[in-house]
Amino acid sequence: MGTRGAFRRPLFCLLLLTSTLSAQVDVLTANYDNNRTNANLSEFVLNKSNVNPAHFGKLYAFSIDGEAYAQPLYLRGVNTGGATHNVLYAATMHNSVYAFDADATGSTAPLWKVNFGTPVNPHDFDVPADPTANPPSNALPYTDILTEIGILGTPVIDPDTGALYVVHYSYTGSGAAKGYAYYLHALDLTTGAEKFGGPVLIQGTVNGSGWAGLETAPNNQLAFDAGQHLQRPGLLLLYGNIYIAFGSHGDIGPWHGWLMAYDAATLKQTSIYNTSADNAAAASIWQGGRGLAADGAANIYVATGNGSWDGTQAYGMSVLRLATQGGISVADYFTPAEWDALNDNDTDVGSSGPVLIPGTNLLLEIGKEGQLFVLDKTNLGHIATSNAQVVQTFQAGNPALTLPQRENSFLVFNNAFWDNLGGQILYLWPFGEKPVAYRMKNGQFQTTPYATNSTAVGQLPMTGMSVSAYGSLSSSGILWATSLDVSDVPGAGTLHAFDALNLTELWNSKMTPGDAIGNFTKFANPTVANGKVFQADSSGAINVYGLLPNVPQIASVVDAASYSGGQVAPGEMITIFGTSIGPALPAAASENVPTSLGGMQVTFDGTPAPLLYASTGQINAVVPFEVAGKSSTQLVITQSDGQSLSATVPVFAANPSIFSANASGTGQAAVINVDHTPNSPSNPAARGSAISIYATGAGVTNPPSKDGVLTGTTNPPLIAQTVTVTIGGQPAQVLYQGAAPGLVAGMSQINVQVPANIKPGSAVALTLEVGSTKARNTVTIAVK
Repeated sequence: MGTRGAFRRPLFCLLLLTSTLSAQVDVLTANYDNNRTNANLSEFVLNKSNVNPAHFGKLYAFSIDGEAYAQPLYLRGVNTGGATHNVLYAATMHNSVYAFDADATGSTAPLWKVNFGTPVNPHDFDVPADPTANPPSNALPYTDILTEIGILGTPVIDPDTGALYVVHYSYTGSGAAKGYAYYLHALDLTTGAEKFGGPVLIQGTVNGSGWAGLETAPNNQLAFDAGQHLQRPGLLLLYGNIYIAFGSHGDIGPWHGWLMAYDAATLKQTSIYNTSADNAAAASIWQGGRGLAADGAANIYVATGNGSWDGTQAYGMSVLRLATQGGISVADYFTPAEWDALNDNDTDVGSSGPVLIPGTNLLLEIGKEGQLFVLDKTNLGHIATSNAQVVQTFQAGNPALTLPQRENSFLVFNNAFWDNLGGQILYLWPFGEKPVAYRMKNGQFQTTPYATNSTAVGQLPMTGMSVSAYGSLSSSGILWATSLDVSDVPGAGTLHAFDALNLTELWNSKMTPGDAIGNFTKFANPTVANGKVFQADSSGAINVYGLLPNVPQIASVVDAASYSGGQVAPGEMITIFGTSIGPALPAAASENVPTSLGGMQVTFDGTPAPLLYASTGQINAVVPFEVAGKSSTQLVITQSDGQSLSATVPVFAANPSIFSANASGTGQAAVINVDHTPNSPSNPAARGSAISIYATGAGVTNPPSKDGVLTGTTNPPLIAQTVTVTIGGQPAQVLYQGAAPGLVAGMSQINVQVPANIKPGSAVALTLEVGSTKARNTVTIAVK
């Protein structure tokens, strides 16, 4: 490869043009990910400076035919109806699934809709409220699901196979499936048509005698009874299987906790598990609708509700680690010492499901009792006196309650977790309390609240909650939460936006007429994606919020490689996000890099910036080298009609970041091997060989580079400051550090030799430092 090496122009196009998509995110499953954090940490548009009544509000609403308990899902770039859309998928209790153009560029009408027939009538499950009355009075076991039960659990999307997996509930009056039944569907993401031979009837049996006194299991085979169970938790897609969990109908016996697995490609059942099959009762898996958590080792983590417990066949009031190899089985469990008292009082441990803390072996679980348990997921510890086996436990819901009061309370049903590098933050909104945050450092929560809010009022603890942020960037963190305005459901609700660091309320849907969300739906988490917030209600709508279209504004200025904000460097490639900041028709640079696109221009202290891409919501530019030596610069966007927007941005001598192969700023680096092919796990670099790394933000060059000029292949300028690279924690010899030949000035190429004695692997850490400034991101390369 030599010291400079070749750079293929297709990779150049990838780095420049796919960055228009990398700032976006898909929401494919309940709670955003299989850790079930309720957090989108790739939100680049919404932040604390623009979520306020002057700049943020309701944009439109999608009409739906029933209540929406399932979290709406979001997928970018779906080709449907002859056009490409960002699509929002919504499911209702009327057994309907909708696909909407999430950006509503033409209409709020659905792109497609399917319906699976008449849902179940919840009044079929009326129980006597006062059997001594004349005549006896009847009451539902709950007060929110009043009209119908159709699709309750959040579906899951597999973009690789183009399928949306969803479970619906119905009553069939005749045929082989006569009675109550659940069906699993795999729907084509583009049309809603059935895939893989679906739908399939959900059924199955396990060995066991069932709930003694209430069930008879012929031949010791306990059959799943669809009429006694609700499919509440979000579906899980894990290593080619769809996992579906069930709990009770308002604790009307007999019921159990069921978990079933179906092959995602064939919809054939692959395994089945019951939490209380043999002469035991209950132990629902319901989790307040939270999805089943899973790790990379194919373990599933669930929390159960009230029911029998013996630690061998019955696992009520417990956190379970379930192995999935060769079927579903209990590999480990945790049961709190006070489980019996909790069981007597219906104080479910499993009122919210486990949250896997990213980058650690820890999980957290908190239920109705309000007692927070931090557990080692590799050694849950079973049961022990005073819960001595746990990593940490403390009363987080209401520390003022006595133990008997906590054991008879209904404090917590949901939470959100921000995996912040400065210390992870857990958010709760307990019953009768204010929103509260607890900060975690070094694997332990600080038991004194990190932040509280003293003004927001919620009448039930069944809030929807989501965190949106760009990584750990403090200015970007927002906690979104719903609250009930009256003492019981059904009733009006409010969507809130809180500063995620201090819980100061930034905005709520009652501040401006026309922003209201309709009736509150319990556990309905807001879906935040790419500058919009989608909130389902019980009044037949998915409400869509975002930056107001008639208020042009700059939302953020970030590095184009790492998407970290806060400062810029001379020659750095950046991305500007906002509302109405560029041309309505997207425009991109080709071989030449202009200073005007679509009639608009970006300047830094009056110097025009080279422009790579411009659209109404995003501009990719190169910071002029003329900002060198300044402490800050005034960025001005001048639009084609002469209107301008401005922002003041700090300037650093260097602000390096490494480009990633998928333009997300993380994962596999955009690196070329010695044979001029892209580095990847399937094409690793040999130890001792040379590779080329592509970065930006390295600062000025020697001799000085000129704005917007493509770097020549003869004697290209060198990075003025010293460059240091480590691979796998070991120093790599730098062979060349300078402008990337053939590419626009501001793109740096750094050729290094892979250390000969490092440990090979498919994801070996790669770090960069320019002068004394470390790169804003750590990426990986594959080494053999």
